[in-house]
Amino acid sequence: MKTIEEFNAFVAQQLDAQLQQLENQRQSAQAWVRRMRILGVVPVILFFAFLMWVVIPRQENNNPNSLSIFLFLGIGVVLTLALSFGLRRYMANQKGMQEMVDYKQDFKNKVIQPIIRFIDPAFSYQPLNHASYEEFMESGLFTRQEYNISGNDQVFGKTGDLSFQWCDLKVTHMPVVTLRGMGHDVIFEGTWFIAQFPRYFTTPVYIVPRSTMMEKLTTSDTDYIETWNLGKKVTTADTAFNKLFMAYAKDTDEAQQLLTAPLLAKIVRLQERSQAPVYMSFSNNRIYIGISHGEDYFEAGLQESLTDRRLLTDFYLDFTGLMEIVDDLRQNGSIWTSVAFSRT
Repeated sequence: MKTIEEFNAFVAQQLDAQLQQLENQRQSAQAWVRRMRILGVVPVILFFAFLMWVVIPRQENNNPNSLSIFLFLGIGVVLTLALSFGLRRYMANQKGMQEMVDYKQDFKNKVIQPIIRFIDPAFSYQPLNHASYEEFMESGLFTRQEYNISGNDQVFGKTGDLSFQWCDLKVTHMPVVTLRGMGHDVIFEGTWFIAQFPRYFTTPVYIVPRSTMMEKLTTSDTDYIETWNLGKKVTTADTAFNKLFMAYAKDTDEAQQLLTAPLLAKIVRLQERSQAPVYMSFSNNRIYIGISHGEDYFEAGLQESLTDRRLLTDFYLDFTGLMEIVDDLRQNGSIWTSVAFSRT
Protein backbone atom coordinates (compact mmCIF):
# COMPACT_ATOMS: atom_id res chain seq x y z
CA MET A 1 0.00 0.00 0.00
CA LYS A 2 1.42 3.37 -1.01
CA THR A 3 1.83 5.95 1.75
CA ILE A 4 -0.06 9.22 2.04
CA GLU A 5 3.19 11.02 1.20
CA GLU A 6 3.44 9.07 -2.06
CA PHE A 7 -0.21 9.86 -2.79
CA ASN A 8 0.27 13.60 -2.18
CA ALA A 9 3.38 13.57 -4.38
CA PHE A 10 1.41 11.83 -7.15
CA VAL A 11 -1.37 14.42 -6.95
CA ALA A 12 1.11 17.30 -6.99
CA GLN A 13 3.23 15.94 -9.84
CA GLN A 14 0.72 14.14 -12.06
CA LEU A 15 -2.61 15.86 -11.44
CA ASP A 16 -1.71 19.47 -10.68
CA ALA A 17 -2.21 20.65 -14.28
CA GLN A 18 -5.53 18.80 -14.60
CA LEU A 19 -6.75 20.19 -11.27
CA GLN A 20 -5.83 23.74 -12.28
CA GLN A 21 -7.61 23.32 -15.60
CA LEU A 22 -10.67 21.97 -13.82
CA GLU A 23 -10.53 24.85 -11.31
CA ASN A 24 -10.64 27.34 -14.18
CA GLN A 25 -13.53 25.35 -15.66
CA ARG A 26 -15.33 25.43 -12.30
CA GLN A 27 -14.93 29.19 -11.96
CA SER A 28 -16.22 29.74 -15.51
CA ALA A 29 -19.23 27.49 -14.84
CA GLN A 30 -19.90 29.18 -11.50
CA ALA A 31 -19.86 32.63 -13.16
CA TRP A 32 -22.30 31.34 -15.81
CA VAL A 33 -24.68 30.09 -13.12
CA ARG A 34 -24.59 33.48 -11.37
CA ARG A 35 -25.37 35.31 -14.61
CA MET A 36 -28.16 32.85 -15.37
CA ARG A 37 -29.76 33.45 -11.98
CA ILE A 38 -29.60 37.22 -12.41
CA LEU A 39 -31.05 37.14 -15.92
CA GLY A 40 -33.69 34.68 -14.76
CA VAL A 41 -35.38 37.30 -12.56
CA VAL A 42 -35.29 40.05 -15.22
CA PRO A 43 -38.47 38.86 -17.06
CA VAL A 44 -40.32 38.61 -13.73
CA ILE A 45 -39.31 42.14 -12.72
CA LEU A 46 -40.35 43.51 -16.11
CA PHE A 47 -43.70 41.69 -15.91
CA PHE A 48 -44.51 43.22 -12.51
CA ALA A 49 -43.42 46.63 -13.80
CA PHE A 50 -45.80 46.12 -16.75
CA LEU A 51 -48.60 45.29 -14.29
CA MET A 52 -47.91 48.33 -12.10
CA TRP A 53 -47.49 50.90 -14.86
CA VAL A 54 -49.78 49.62 -17.61
CA VAL A 55 -52.39 47.07 -16.54
CA ILE A 56 -53.40 48.36 -13.09
CA PRO A 57 -53.69 52.05 -14.14
CA ARG A 58 -55.77 50.95 -17.15
CA GLN A 59 -58.02 48.90 -14.87
CA GLU A 60 -58.62 51.88 -12.62
CA ASN A 61 -59.62 54.04 -15.58
CA ASN A 62 -61.87 51.46 -17.28
CA ASN A 63 -64.49 48.88 -16.51
CA PRO A 64 -62.78 46.09 -14.54
CA ASN A 65 -64.34 43.55 -16.87
CA SER A 66 -63.06 45.25 -19.96
CA LEU A 67 -61.60 42.85 -22.51
CA SER A 68 -58.67 45.21 -22.97
CA ILE A 69 -57.42 44.40 -19.46
CA PHE A 70 -57.27 40.69 -20.26
CA LEU A 71 -55.71 41.48 -23.59
CA PHE A 72 -52.93 43.47 -21.96
CA LEU A 73 -52.42 40.73 -19.36
CA GLY A 74 -52.13 38.17 -22.12
CA ILE A 75 -49.65 40.33 -23.99
CA GLY A 76 -47.59 40.73 -20.80
CA VAL A 77 -47.50 36.98 -20.16
CA VAL A 78 -46.54 36.20 -23.76
CA LEU A 79 -43.77 38.83 -23.75
CA THR A 80 -42.44 37.54 -20.40
CA LEU A 81 -42.31 33.94 -21.64
CA ALA A 82 -40.72 35.03 -24.93
CA LEU A 83 -38.09 37.07 -23.11
CA SER A 84 -37.35 34.17 -20.74
CA PHE A 85 -36.95 31.79 -23.66
CA GLY A 86 -34.73 34.26 -25.51
CA LEU A 87 -32.48 34.80 -22.51
CA ARG A 88 -32.11 31.05 -22.01
CA ARG A 89 -31.17 30.61 -25.66
CA TYR A 90 -28.69 33.46 -25.34
CA MET A 91 -27.10 32.03 -22.17
CA ALA A 92 -26.90 28.56 -23.73
CA ASN A 93 -24.41 29.95 -26.24
CA GLN A 94 -22.31 31.84 -23.70
CA LYS A 95 -19.00 30.78 -22.19
CA GLY A 96 -19.53 28.64 -19.10
CA MET A 97 -22.53 26.63 -20.24
CA GLN A 98 -20.53 23.72 -21.61
CA GLU A 99 -18.05 23.96 -18.74
CA MET A 100 -20.92 23.49 -16.28
CA VAL A 101 -22.33 20.51 -18.19
CA ASP A 102 -18.95 18.74 -18.47
CA TYR A 103 -17.42 19.66 -15.12
CA LYS A 104 -18.42 16.70 -12.95
CA GLN A 105 -17.69 14.09 -15.61
CA ASP A 106 -14.37 15.74 -16.49
CA PHE A 107 -13.38 15.60 -12.81
CA LYS A 108 -14.00 11.85 -12.73
CA ASN A 109 -12.18 11.25 -16.02
CA LYS A 110 -9.17 13.46 -15.35
CA VAL A 111 -8.72 13.05 -11.58
CA ILE A 112 -10.60 10.09 -10.11
CA GLN A 113 -9.70 7.49 -12.72
CA PRO A 114 -5.95 8.32 -12.54
CA ILE A 115 -6.14 8.07 -8.73
CA ILE A 116 -7.73 4.61 -8.95
CA ARG A 117 -5.00 3.53 -11.38
CA PHE A 118 -2.38 4.94 -9.01
CA ILE A 119 -3.70 2.76 -6.20
CA ASP A 120 -3.78 -0.30 -8.44
CA PRO A 121 -4.15 -0.43 -12.24
CA ALA A 122 -6.15 -3.65 -11.90
CA PHE A 123 -8.96 -2.00 -9.95
CA SER A 124 -12.26 -1.53 -11.78
CA TYR A 125 -14.02 1.83 -11.47
CA GLN A 126 -17.74 2.05 -12.29
CA PRO A 127 -18.90 5.64 -11.68
CA LEU A 128 -22.64 4.94 -12.02
CA ASN A 129 -22.91 1.80 -9.88
CA HIS A 130 -23.20 1.21 -6.14
CA ALA A 131 -23.80 -1.59 -3.64
CA SER A 132 -27.24 -3.18 -3.83
CA TYR A 133 -30.00 -3.35 -1.23
CA GLU A 134 -29.07 -6.96 -0.45
CA GLU A 135 -25.37 -6.08 -0.07
CA PHE A 136 -26.40 -3.48 2.48
CA MET A 137 -28.76 -5.78 4.35
CA GLU A 138 -26.34 -8.73 4.38
CA SER A 139 -24.22 -6.82 6.89
CA GLY A 140 -26.82 -7.78 9.52
CA LEU A 141 -26.47 -4.38 11.19
CA PHE A 142 -29.79 -2.85 10.17
CA THR A 143 -33.34 -4.14 10.42
CA ARG A 144 -35.00 -5.11 7.17
CA GLN A 145 -37.08 -2.15 5.96
CA GLU A 146 -38.11 -0.74 2.59
CA TYR A 147 -35.00 1.41 2.28
CA ASN A 148 -34.29 3.67 -0.65
CA ILE A 149 -30.74 2.94 -1.81
CA SER A 150 -28.79 5.39 -3.98
CA GLY A 151 -25.12 5.95 -4.67
CA ASN A 152 -22.35 5.87 -7.24
CA ASP A 153 -18.59 5.56 -7.79
CA GLN A 154 -18.21 1.84 -7.16
CA VAL A 155 -14.69 0.41 -7.19
CA PHE A 156 -13.86 -3.31 -7.33
CA GLY A 157 -10.45 -4.63 -6.43
CA LYS A 158 -8.51 -7.68 -5.40
CA THR A 159 -5.38 -8.14 -3.36
CA GLY A 160 -4.08 -11.68 -3.02
CA ASP A 161 -7.00 -13.98 -2.20
CA LEU A 162 -9.13 -11.08 -0.98
CA SER A 163 -11.70 -9.30 -3.17
CA PHE A 164 -13.40 -6.08 -2.13
CA GLN A 165 -15.55 -3.18 -3.23
CA TRP A 166 -16.36 0.27 -1.97
CA CYS A 167 -18.75 2.96 -3.10
CA ASP A 168 -20.59 6.10 -2.07
CA LEU A 169 -23.93 5.02 -0.63
CA LYS A 170 -26.99 6.80 0.76
CA VAL A 171 -29.73 4.85 2.54
CA THR A 172 -33.00 6.52 3.51
CA HIS A 173 -36.38 5.40 4.80
CA MET A 174 -39.76 7.09 5.01
CA PRO A 175 -41.43 6.26 8.35
CA VAL A 176 -45.07 5.25 8.38
CA VAL A 177 -45.80 8.15 10.74
CA THR A 178 -43.88 11.38 10.33
CA LEU A 179 -44.29 15.02 11.34
CA ARG A 180 -45.45 17.43 8.69
CA GLY A 181 -42.51 18.89 6.83
CA MET A 182 -40.20 16.08 7.90
CA GLY A 183 -38.72 14.01 5.10
CA HIS A 184 -36.99 10.66 4.95
CA ASP A 185 -34.83 9.35 7.78
CA VAL A 186 -31.21 9.20 6.65
CA ILE A 187 -29.99 5.81 7.86
CA PHE A 188 -26.54 5.93 6.29
CA GLU A 189 -24.63 8.30 4.01
CA GLY A 190 -20.99 7.83 3.18
CA THR A 191 -18.49 5.14 2.21
CA TRP A 192 -19.69 1.52 2.14
CA PHE A 193 -16.91 -1.08 2.00
CA ILE A 194 -17.23 -4.85 1.61
CA ALA A 195 -14.31 -7.30 1.67
CA GLN A 196 -14.72 -11.00 0.95
CA PHE A 197 -12.28 -13.56 2.33
CA PRO A 198 -11.71 -17.15 1.18
CA ARG A 199 -12.47 -18.39 4.72
CA TYR A 200 -15.22 -17.73 7.27
CA PHE A 201 -15.27 -15.93 10.60
CA THR A 202 -15.90 -18.31 13.49
CA THR A 203 -18.71 -16.09 14.83
CA PRO A 204 -20.57 -13.01 13.60
CA VAL A 205 -19.49 -9.81 15.33
CA TYR A 206 -21.19 -6.42 15.03
CA ILE A 207 -19.77 -3.02 15.96
CA VAL A 208 -21.97 0.09 16.18
CA PRO A 209 -20.99 3.63 17.25
CA ARG A 210 -21.86 5.32 20.50
CA SER A 211 -23.06 8.55 18.91
CA THR A 212 -26.05 10.78 18.45
CA MET A 213 -26.74 9.01 15.15
CA MET A 214 -26.80 5.67 16.92
CA GLU A 215 -29.26 7.06 19.48
CA LYS A 216 -31.45 8.37 16.66
CA LEU A 217 -31.50 5.01 14.90
CA THR A 218 -32.44 3.10 18.05
CA THR A 219 -34.88 5.53 19.71
CA SER A 220 -36.89 6.73 16.71
CA ASP A 221 -40.38 5.42 15.96
CA THR A 222 -38.73 2.91 13.64
CA ASP A 223 -35.89 0.85 15.13
CA TYR A 224 -33.28 0.68 12.39
CA ILE A 225 -30.74 -1.10 14.60
CA GLU A 226 -31.99 -3.75 17.02
CA THR A 227 -29.01 -4.27 19.30
CA TRP A 228 -30.86 -6.97 21.22
CA ASN A 229 -30.87 -9.04 18.03
CA LEU A 230 -27.13 -8.70 17.42
CA GLY A 231 -26.11 -10.93 20.33
CA LYS A 232 -24.46 -10.39 23.69
CA LYS A 233 -22.58 -7.21 24.45
CA VAL A 234 -18.80 -7.60 24.23
CA THR A 235 -16.59 -5.50 26.49
CA THR A 236 -13.04 -5.23 25.20
CA ALA A 237 -9.85 -4.37 27.04
CA ASP A 238 -9.44 -1.19 24.98
CA THR A 239 -11.06 1.70 26.90
CA ALA A 240 -10.78 4.08 23.94
CA PHE A 241 -12.70 1.60 21.78
CA ASN A 242 -15.34 1.06 24.48
CA LYS A 243 -15.96 4.82 24.69
CA LEU A 244 -16.58 5.07 20.95
CA PHE A 245 -18.26 1.77 20.09
CA MET A 246 -20.50 -1.05 21.26
CA ALA A 247 -19.67 -4.57 20.11
CA TYR A 248 -22.07 -7.52 19.99
CA ALA A 249 -21.66 -11.23 19.23
CA LYS A 250 -23.42 -14.55 19.78
CA ASP A 251 -20.19 -16.02 21.15
CA THR A 252 -18.31 -13.47 23.25
CA ASP A 253 -15.22 -15.66 23.69
CA GLU A 254 -14.77 -16.06 19.95
CA ALA A 255 -15.41 -12.34 19.51
CA GLN A 256 -12.58 -11.53 21.92
CA GLN A 257 -10.20 -13.50 19.70
CA LEU A 258 -11.28 -11.44 16.70
CA LEU A 259 -11.15 -8.07 18.50
CA THR A 260 -7.40 -8.02 19.11
CA ALA A 261 -5.61 -4.96 20.49
CA PRO A 262 -4.03 -4.02 17.12
CA LEU A 263 -7.39 -4.33 15.33
CA LEU A 264 -9.19 -2.22 17.95
CA ALA A 265 -6.50 0.45 17.70
CA LYS A 266 -6.96 0.61 13.90
CA ILE A 267 -10.75 0.91 14.27
CA VAL A 268 -10.36 3.72 16.80
CA ARG A 269 -7.87 5.48 14.53
CA LEU A 270 -10.29 5.20 11.58
CA GLN A 271 -13.11 6.75 13.59
CA GLU A 272 -10.94 9.53 15.04
CA ARG A 273 -9.61 10.43 11.62
CA SER A 274 -12.98 10.41 9.86
CA GLN A 275 -14.86 12.03 12.77
CA ALA A 276 -17.94 10.16 11.61
CA PRO A 277 -20.02 7.19 12.81
CA VAL A 278 -18.34 3.92 11.81
CA TYR A 279 -20.30 0.66 11.50
CA MET A 280 -18.73 -2.80 11.18
CA SER A 281 -19.95 -6.30 10.66
CA PHE A 282 -17.90 -9.52 10.49
CA SER A 283 -20.29 -12.04 9.02
CA ASN A 284 -19.59 -15.36 7.29
CA ASN A 285 -16.68 -14.65 4.93
CA ARG A 286 -17.26 -10.89 4.65
CA ILE A 287 -16.47 -7.74 6.53
CA TYR A 288 -18.75 -4.75 6.05
CA ILE A 289 -17.54 -1.29 7.03
CA GLY A 290 -19.62 1.86 6.74
CA ILE A 291 -18.24 5.35 7.38
CA SER A 292 -21.25 7.67 7.57
CA HIS A 293 -19.40 10.94 6.94
CA GLY A 294 -22.00 12.41 4.59
CA GLU A 295 -19.36 13.17 1.95
CA ASP A 296 -19.31 12.16 -1.70
CA TYR A 297 -15.57 11.99 -2.30
CA PHE A 298 -15.73 11.56 -6.06
CA GLU A 299 -18.26 14.31 -6.80
CA ALA A 300 -16.95 17.80 -7.62
CA GLY A 301 -19.40 20.57 -6.77
CA LEU A 302 -19.28 24.04 -8.26
CA GLN A 303 -19.05 25.58 -4.79
CA GLU A 304 -15.92 23.67 -3.68
CA SER A 305 -12.57 24.95 -4.92
CA LEU A 306 -10.16 22.32 -6.24
CA THR A 307 -7.26 24.20 -4.70
CA ASP A 308 -8.41 22.46 -1.49
CA ARG A 309 -7.28 18.85 -1.83
CA ARG A 310 -8.89 17.79 1.46
CA LEU A 311 -11.51 15.48 -0.07
CA LEU A 312 -8.90 13.62 -2.11
CA THR A 313 -6.66 13.22 0.93
CA ASP A 314 -9.57 12.13 3.15
CA PHE A 315 -10.60 9.52 0.59
CA TYR A 316 -7.11 8.04 0.45
CA LEU A 317 -6.72 8.02 4.24
CA ASP A 318 -10.08 6.28 4.61
CA PHE A 319 -9.11 3.71 2.01
CA THR A 320 -5.72 2.94 3.59
CA GLY A 321 -7.39 2.72 7.00
CA LEU A 322 -9.89 0.17 5.67
CA MET A 323 -7.14 -1.91 4.06
CA GLU A 324 -5.12 -1.88 7.30
CA ILE A 325 -8.09 -3.41 9.11
CA VAL A 326 -8.48 -6.05 6.40
CA ASP A 327 -4.75 -6.92 6.52
CA ASP A 328 -4.92 -7.29 10.30
CA LEU A 329 -7.80 -9.75 9.96
CA ARG A 330 -5.98 -11.80 7.33
CA GLN A 331 -3.07 -12.34 9.70
CA ASN A 332 -5.21 -13.52 12.63
CA GLY A 333 -5.53 -17.24 11.92
CA SER A 334 -7.55 -18.07 15.07
CA ILE A 335 -10.67 -16.23 13.88
CA TRP A 336 -11.21 -18.33 10.74
CA THR A 337 -13.11 -21.51 9.96
CA SER A 338 -13.93 -23.38 6.78
CA VAL A 339 -17.65 -23.60 7.64
CA ALA A 340 -20.29 -20.98 6.93
CA PHE A 341 -22.88 -20.07 9.55
CA SER A 342 -26.37 -18.62 9.56
CA ARG A 343 -27.23 -15.51 11.50
CA THR A 344 -30.35 -17.21 12.77
